[in-house]
Amino acid sequence: MRAMASVTIAATYGAGGSVVAPTVAQRLGLHLIERVIPVSLAQRLAQTREVVLAEDERREGPQVTRILTRAISTSGLFVGVPLHHTEIGLDERVAATEQALRRVADAEGAVILGRAGVFVLAGRKDTLHVRLDGPREARLRQAIRHEGIDEATAAGQQAETDRARAAYVRHFHPGLRWEDPAHYHLWLDSTVISLDACVDLVVGAARDLFG
Repeated sequence: MRAMASVTIAATYGAGGSVVAPTVAQRLGLHLIERVIPVSLAQRLAQTREVVLAEDERREGPQVTRILTRAISTSGLFVGVPLHHTEIGLDERVAATEQALRRVADAEGAVILGRAGVFVLAGRKDTLHVRLDGPREARLRQAIRHEGIDEATAAGQQAETDRARAAYVRHFHPGLRWEDPAHYHLWLDSTVISLDACVDLVVGAARDLFG
């Protein structure tokens, strides 16, 4: 596969994105860029009134922006692809992050989990866009099984995480729907197809697309 190929992976809670993405990156020999809103941060965000207000686009404002951009500064920009602190900025964290993603895609390519990568790298012929999803209850059962947590904990994490990630996309990419299948080349129900098979399908699709 040529150097500039990239794969974006959007995944709802319990769909196995944190399992599939690293393995795909390893198989394709690409950098892995992790989520900007991990489960732990989504739980903290869910405790704030502003994230709840983000459900109503008409009421979004500077408070929501501050909380969502905090995700970038507290979770780190890349895993394995560091960006110098002077390039991150203070008020332009999202723009700087997206610029950094494009630079990596232009250079050596990457597997990008979350971070609205499907929109940041939209329209590029050198990028495969993948969605991992499944019915809510099936994703809940998969999370319980893989994470070794009880149902109540998993249900809370699912609601908080899916809401926070959707709010991030909606806030910084208004008018675009994270769940619209038109944005993706490959949409997999990873609660029916095993995660190992999902990896094989994504890797195969990437190699096919990039020759």
